[in-house]
Amino acid sequence: MLLCSIKSVTDLPVIEYRGERVVTFAMVDKVHRRAGGTASRTFNENRNRFVEGQDYVSITSDEIRTMSLRTAFPDRTARGTLLTRRGYLKLVKPLTDDLSWEVQAEMVDRYFLVEKIAAATAGRRTSANPPTRP
Repeated sequence: MLLCSIKSVTDLPVIEYRGERVVTFAMVDKVHRRAGGTASRTFNENRNRFVEGQDYVSITSDEIRTMSLRTAFPDRTARGTLLTRRGYLKLVKPLTDDLSWEVQAEMVDRYFLVEKIAAATAGRRTSANPPTRP
C-alpha cells in the first residue's frame, strides 16, 4: 500500500453540500496526482454519463460565497461543480493505474465513510427511540 496516497486523502478538506460529502475536480486531481484540469476534462468528455443532482451539482458564485466554499474554488469562480460519491466513482473509473485503485479505495473508506456512519447512527436512533403515542 502506498502510504502517501493515504496521507493525501486524509489531508483533503471536508466539503459538504446539503449534508452530503462532495469533492471538486481540483481535489480529485490532487489526490490522484494528476495534472490540473485532468478531472474536469474527463468529466466533460463523459458528461452524458453523469446525472445532475445525483452525480454532481453545479453551483453559482453566489452559492460558493454564501455556503462558505470559497476555499474550495479559485477566486472569482463564476460556476463550480461538486461531485458526489457516485460522481467521483464514475469520474475515476477510467483511471486504472495502481495508485488510482489505492486512492479510490481510500476515498471510499475514509472520505465518504462519514455518510455511512451518519446513516447508521440515524437508524439506531430511530429504532431506539420509537415514537410516543398521544
